[in-house]
Amino acid sequence: MNPDTAGKLPLVTAEAVDYRYPDGSSALRDLSLEIREGESLALLGPNGSGKSTFLRLLGGDGAPGIRRDPDVDDAGRRWLATDQPALRTWLSGRENAAILLELHGAGPGEARAAADAWLARFGLAPDADRPAGAYSSGMRRRLALATAFGAAARLLLLDEPLAGLDPGGRTAFADALADHRAAGGTAVLSAHDPAFAQAHCDRVAFIVDGRCAVADTPARLLERVGARPRVEIRFAAGQSPDPDTLGPAPEDVRTSARDESTVTLEVEDPRRALPETLAWVLRGGTSVVSVDVREPDLADAFAALTGRLLEGDGE
Repeated sequence: MNPDTAGKLPLVTAEAVDYRYPDGSSALRDLSLEIREGESLALLGPNGSGKSTFLRLLGGDGAPGIRRDPDVDDAGRRWLATDQPALRTWLSGRENAAILLELHGAGPGEARAAADAWLARFGLAPDADRPAGAYSSGMRRRLALATAFGAAARLLLLDEPLAGLDPGGRTAFADALADHRAAGGTAVLSAHDPAFAQAHCDRVAFIVDGRCAVADTPARLLERVGARPRVEIRFAAGQSPDPDTLGPAPEDVRTSARDESTVTLEVEDPRRALPETLAWVLRGGTSVVSVDVREPDLADAFAALTGRLLEGDGE
C-alpha cells in the first residue's frame, strides 16, 4: 500500500451527491468523497448502505455532484465491474474476455493477448475454452476480474470483487490490485471484508445510510478508536443480555458494539478482565455460546465511528 495518498490529486470528486431510486426511495444522501489518483479506496458499509449505487454513478455518464478528471470522463479510461457479471454463457471464458476488451477499445490481437494473460493470472487458463455457463460462481467472479484488469483502465470500479472468491482467487486479486496501483491506476471497491481493506487498500470510506461518515487510512481510523483489545461474546440467538439488568460494567471494560446475539467489549488487559467480565455478563441469565479475544480491526472502528455494525443490516 501507499503509506499516504494525501498529496495526490483528486481523480474524482463527489460533493453532496443525492440519488433516489425510481420508486422514490433514497439511495444516497449528501454523500461527499474524494477519490485520489493512484490509490485503492475501499467502501465499507452494511448491505443497502448505497455502495453499489455510488459505484454505478461513478462509472456512468455523469451525475449531479460528481466531477471527474477529463481523462477518466472518457469511458475508455474507466471500467465498472458489477456484482453480477454480465457474461455470454454460451461463449468460452476466453471469448467473453476478448470480446469485452475489444468493445472497450482494444484491437483483436491485443484483446486476445490480454485475455490470455489475465485468465492465467486468475487461474482460469485450464478452463479458458469452456463455456462460461459451466463456470462456478467463483470462476465467473475471477473471469470478470481478469477482464477488468485486462482493460488497463485508469479508474477501476469493482462492486463486491471478493464475493465467491476462494483463497487463491483472493490472492490473485490482491496481487492484481497492487500491480494496478503500481502502474498509476486508481481502484474503488466495495466490500464487506474489513481485514482485506485494512491489508490492501490505501484508504477506507465508511458508508452508512447513503452518506460517507468518514474516510481515512486504515491506520488512522484505528487510531481514532484506540488500540484496546476486544472481547466478543456471542449468545444464543436473540439472548443478548439487557443492559438494564447487568448494572455497571467492571472497571476498564467498555461496550463497543452490540446486537441481538453479540456484545463486543473493549478491555485493557484481557487476561485480567475476562473472569470478572464473564461473571458480569452472566448476571443477565443468558447462555454464552462463544468468547473471542482479538485485536481491534476496521469493523470495530466502523462500529465506534458510525454507531452501526458492518453486518446484520438487510438490503
